[in-house]
Amino acid sequence: MPRELPGLYWDEGKQRYFPLTSSRRSQDVGPNTSTKLQSAPQAWAGEMKRHRNRSLLRAREDARFSFRTTHKDKLMHQISCFQVAQTSHVASSSIPSLTGCAITAFQSVSYNNNVHSFAGDTGGWFYSSVIGRNELVTGYHASHGWRPEFSLSSEISSICISGSRCIATSFGPESKILHFPLDLDSEDIRVTRVNNRSARDIWTADLQGTRLVLGTNDQAVVIDDVADRATVCFMKTGSDVFAVTQDNNIVYTGSRAGIVQRFDGRIPSTKGDHIFSDPNTTQNNSVTNLKIFYDWQLLTSTIDGRLAMFDLRFPGNRTPVISFTGNINTYTTKTVRPHVTSILCVYNITQPIAVDPHEQFLFAAGQDRRIRLWSLRTGGPPLVSPASVFQKPFEDPIRALQVVEEQQGVLGLWATSGAALYKYNLGQRMEEESETMQC
Repeated sequence: MPRELPGLYWDEGKQRYFPLTSSRRSQDVGPNTSTKLQSAPQAWAGEMKRHRNRSLLRAREDARFSFRTTHKDKLMHQISCFQVAQTSHVASSSIPSLTGCAITAFQSVSYNNNVHSFAGDTGGWFYSSVIGRNELVTGYHASHGWRPEFSLSSEISSICISGSRCIATSFGPESKILHFPLDLDSEDIRVTRVNNRSARDIWTADLQGTRLVLGTNDQAVVIDDVADRATVCFMKTGSDVFAVTQDNNIVYTGSRAGIVQRFDGRIPSTKGDHIFSDPNTTQNNSVTNLKIFYDWQLLTSTIDGRLAMFDLRFPGNRTPVISFTGNINTYTTKTVRPHVTSILCVYNITQPIAVDPHEQFLFAAGQDRRIRLWSLRTGGPPLVSPASVFQKPFEDPIRALQVVEEQQGVLGLWATSGAALYKYNLGQRMEEESETMQC
């Protein structure tokens, strides 16, 4: 007969002592265990739904009682991801186009207590709208004075804003640059060209202060002072430049050849350095977007749909620090308008991306005509929700995206598809909108 020892019990089958606490667990494991395991898959769907709700509530409770700043910030970001992915409120309107063309570029900015919005279409028309910040936004720009301002004769390829100036560019052998001041009382609207026959086909542009960088055929064109065009520099890339971005004196270009180059405007030589180069993947994988974040990270998108973040402090490292998976894009899609003979048919090779002003979320348009979103902190697969409007595809390709902060903490996503303009109230659901209207 085994001896009785405090806190232990004797297992006759295994011929050894075990703690009394483990006896409670062994009692739970009985003849009904297999039945419970067999019934588990049937309740999995309901359990996942309950777990999702508990996870959000748990994150909120943990954030309230967390004393560590980093931990609390991480939990608050998880809550924001859940809310943005649940967005189900979207409104659409149409810009009264003179030719019925598709909108190719869009930008909106707050300036002097007004909201200035600009759009361009495949017919080369540039439109503007100005509303007061204190006005009730009804109709989401449908009735807010959209008016045609100027025709550049060929497709508007980009619109960028910095300070009190808006710049629009057109695509084609005789590319033009439209200078549109936000304050029309102090400056006139004017149109210029790059005085170089080798500079044509403006694919993209980036404006920072008074310096304008253009992505053209086989080179980037830098205009130091866009107001008086004092200095114009040509940076040879050897391939069409589809993406540009700048950081003070440094200019980054992404080309049709799939190469990212870095130029220093302070050095007389126009030869750029190849960064993040990988000879096994750069061929036929054009770089379509470039954006700088946190002063040291460069976000790149390529024509095959890849989205990745690289560390600018280590330009020789070909491995991204963060990858964003699940985006869909392959190669060029042709935009054809056969019933309008005066419009230049071009290849729309770039799928737009956008980032919120707080640099928390990434939005990208896919070739399947859907918008996907990711967390810029974690990367990985897209944030999805069955109730989200982002699951629904558009009828026409998405040509422009922009995220704006209309009020403190209130984000809105603008998207253009065909001749329509769409506004997403990020984090807002239809039932919340109904409750607000009733109140």
